[in-house]
Amino acid sequence: KPRGTGQSQRAEKNQVAALNPTLKIESYCIGVLFRKPALLYRLDRTLQEFGLSALAVEDFEYTDHQLVFGVIRLAVEQDEKAHQHYVMSHLPDTISDVSKDLLAQTENLEHVENKVFEELISLIIDLRRMNAMTNNIQLRFLLEEEQEGVNKRIYQEQVSQLAKLIYSLDQAKRKLSSKRQV
Repeated sequence: KPRGTGQSQRAEKNQVAALNPTLKIESYCIGVLFRKPALLYRLDRTLQEFGLSALAVEDFEYTDHQLVFGVIRLAVEQDEKAHQHYVMSHLPDTISDVSKDLLAQTENLEHVENKVFEELISLIIDLRRMNAMTNNIQLRFLLEEEQEGVNKRIYQEQVSQLAKLIYSLDQAKRKLSSKRQV
């Protein structure tokens, strides 16, 4: 591998992250969970307390992040190896650069786990909200294009479901904010 290639790839990735906040948020969230897989239990429990579903592969837009998350999920569901060891030994070689970048991004995590966790849950809620809003905009566009028929009803139902999800995410964010103030 030629010298400097890693730096130019990171520079490109940073430029993409600046243009796409989803990439930056996903990278941070996956990086935290990659470094501390056991936080996934607490994260899932808190999401469920807010009436939201547990974190899933579908919450992540980028394939590399989906792959890493899948391994993290498997790590916390098994009992044979330490979570971190499981993750490191089961990641595909094809994403080793991604895993190194994720660890580098979370290298200076605050030692206060509660603060990191609060930031993580807040970002996951933001990520879900951004995805729901994007889907909502796309569905509304399709709804405008569709004059009549079965698809129009399906789109309307999906828009309604997304509106409920966005409301639930906003409620969860409010609950999270009120917990911080206590």
